[in-house]
Amino acid sequence: MNIEDLKRIDVTHLPKSLQALVDCLGVEQAYRLTRLFGGRPKYIPKHAERTKLAKSLPPKSLRALINRFAGASLEIPKADHFARQLRNQQIHEDSLRGCSRTALADKYGLSLRQIGNIRRMDTPVK
Repeated sequence: MNIEDLKRIDVTHLPKSLQALVDCLGVEQAYRLTRLFGGRPKYIPKHAERTKLAKSLPPKSLRALINRFAGASLEIPKADHFARQLRNQQIHEDSLRGCSRTALADKYGLSLRQIGNIRRMDTPVK
């Protein structure tokens, strides 16, 4: 996933735990953290020199993470929340271009019901 994709992420539609990471680190570094440690707990020490996170995050991001979560063990959400949101945005765009539910289901490997649910989610009110 590139930076342009990450700019399309609507943080308000992410799980609260992921929203907290994005608020603390920004979307790019939160995504990096989820790619590295998603689905697993990660202890956030009180001192930067006591963690291997220093190899994964820029110093400014690591300081922000420690300032906010020092001494806590965070359950890092999985990165698929980002990919799913982008997929759903693409489904909405394809739908607006006239793609049928069946074509969308085939294209994205989803059921007709899932496509219908995605198309109903977050559709702009006219």
